[in-house]
Amino acid sequence: MKTNLLPSQWIPFNITSNNRRIFFHETSGNAQLNFQQCCAVESAAKHNPDRPVQVFLRPFATDCPFHSESTLFQSPPWLDVLSQYPNVDVILVNEDRYFAGTQLQDWYEKGEWLKSQHKVAHLSDYIRILTLYKGGGLYLDTDILTLKTYQGDMFRNCLVYGSGRMEVFSNGVMHLERGHWLSAEIIRLLAEEYDKEAYAYHGPAVVSEVMGRMCGVVAGHSNSNHCEDVKLLSDRFFYPIEAPFSHVIFNDHGNKTDKETLIKIRKSYGLHLWNSLSYVHQPVRIDSNQNFLGSRSSTLSALCRKSS
Repeated sequence: MKTNLLPSQWIPFNITSNNRRIFFHETSGNAQLNFQQCCAVESAAKHNPDRPVQVFLRPFATDCPFHSESTLFQSPPWLDVLSQYPNVDVILVNEDRYFAGTQLQDWYEKGEWLKSQHKVAHLSDYIRILTLYKGGGLYLDTDILTLKTYQGDMFRNCLVYGSGRMEVFSNGVMHLERGHWLSAEIIRLLAEEYDKEAYAYHGPAVVSEVMGRMCGVVAGHSNSNHCEDVKLLSDRFFYPIEAPFSHVIFNDHGNKTDKETLIKIRKSYGLHLWNSLSYVHQPVRIDSNQNFLGSRSSTLSALCRKSS
């Protein structure tokens, strides 16, 4: 099978600093992307061709799973697709080296997180903020579908509310420049306070706590923020559809598009697909509202058909 994979797109155990980059973390340890995750990465790369897009994978072993020429020519569909984009790099993370010399090294090496039923989520929460601190950039969850180009000052040093109630910030979309005080303070708290039983504390809760304490942000009042170097974006930018109503994204109306859903996402720059609620039971379908989303994001219609 022929592949257009560029050798420079695979970077073992390396990270570069670039405040304009868009990056994703896949922390399951599969060193693979499922179809929705691939759609998320491709849509970001397609809409932002002038920005580097980095995908951090957690491989099974220290050695790069794509180290030989023979394995490159047996690449999975997601690899074939992403190799078409010269702005996409996949970075294979050696976690021992990645956490070494940071405030989170002790947390990682003690291994309490490995005993948690939320260990994959906790590793994801910790490593994404570490990547932000080390190299800066725009972090996106792997279930965020990009619909527009991320341009303008509003996407520089910004957080996004996870709902219209403006009670909690999402940690699924964050831009911070390298070494920003906010990522440094979050890392300090994560290093000092770890609860293996808590699912959300190390993510949205800790971000919201720091913003409340350091910037005076009051839940429900976005204008209470007095930190000029952190912008707050409303939920309409990435979370126009809240979790309890995520099923409308997957409604099957044949060729008829759900107008109410389209109105909600029309002004969005990205759409959270609520992966934990939807992916297992609701694969991507091109005959649902996602047909519209696919046309907006130039995502993988052929691969999405295979996943249904």
